[in-house]
Amino acid sequence: MLAAVTLLLTAGGLVFRAPSAAAANLTASQCDGIGPGPGGATTSMVCTVRIVNTISGGRTSSTTTVSATCLNNPCAPAGVPQTSTDLVTTVNQCNGSDNDAAGPVTCTVEIIDNISADTPGANPVSAATSDQCVGSATGGGGHLVCSPYPATTAAATVTQCNGSGNGGGGTVQCTVVPSTISPAIPITVNQCNGTANPGGSVVTCTTRITTNITAAVSPSPIPSGTTGPGPSGSPSPRPTRSPTATASPTARPTSQPSGATRSPTATATATATGTATATPTQRPTSRPGGGSRSPSPTATVSSPAGSTGGSTGRSTQTAQVTDVPSGGADTGS
Repeated sequence: MLAAVTLLLTAGGLVFRAPSAAAANLTASQCDGIGPGPGGATTSMVCTVRIVNTISGGRTSSTTTVSATCLNNPCAPAGVPQTSTDLVTTVNQCNGSDNDAAGPVTCTVEIIDNISADTPGANPVSAATSDQCVGSATGGGGHLVCSPYPATTAAATVTQCNGSGNGGGGTVQCTVVPSTISPAIPITVNQCNGTANPGGSVVTCTTRITTNITAAVSPSPIPSGTTGPGPSGSPSPRPTRSPTATASPTARPTSQPSGATRSPTATATATATGTATATPTQRPTSRPGGGSRSPSPTATVSSPAGSTGGSTGRSTQTAQVTDVPSGGADTGS
């Protein structure tokens, strides 16, 4: 919660007050309670307040410009425009003033609210309400010229010129120009109430409130090709190594069984996924004396583990061996 804030513009006599609230909406006050001073009675007073409030994309700002002139006594010389990041939502001006002598009192309030369409509560925009000229110009020969009139709305947007100009021959001319307001900026104006009651005084007060709904504020686009940060610690992909083909070795037997005089050559091819066996055609043998033939015994040769070429399979070769009797001759050739 923000503490109550009061800003005093000494050069222009404008007082800003911000009530305790989460959003510090400001109150602008000037030319209230003006009476006689060292220079004598107040015989003329002219005061104006102009406020521009802006809400754009959720950001708020305001600019307030004031001017004031009082005859015989300084009331509020013109000051430089005051800017703020808060909105000015209430104006109090020319209340309870110039009650010491007859004279003209002229006071004007102009408020312009610019609100972007994406602001919560920007719509609906509606007509401002009025409560004015109640109990005024009641003295003999008084004149009452007010618009709108009668206007007695309770808790109205604009309350002005009530209980004023009641001296004999007093004139009250007060106008609320057709105005619009938005729920996003709740405006309240109080001016020229209880003012200029000596006979012959003239009270002229005007209020105008304009509300403009502007285009919604679009977010800034993200530049093309821009991406957000990736997840931290993501592992980098590793390339997969393709298997390398290994040439299959050719195994040849290098040993012969005892007693064999001639051995055929057997060739086998080993692959990584199976075992290849070469079995040569078996040849019969002849024995002397017309003996019967018997099958020749065979010898099996296995490639030892870790053979050349890195093959993980086994190579098995079957070699034919001829059994020749002592003193006999090989007849199988």
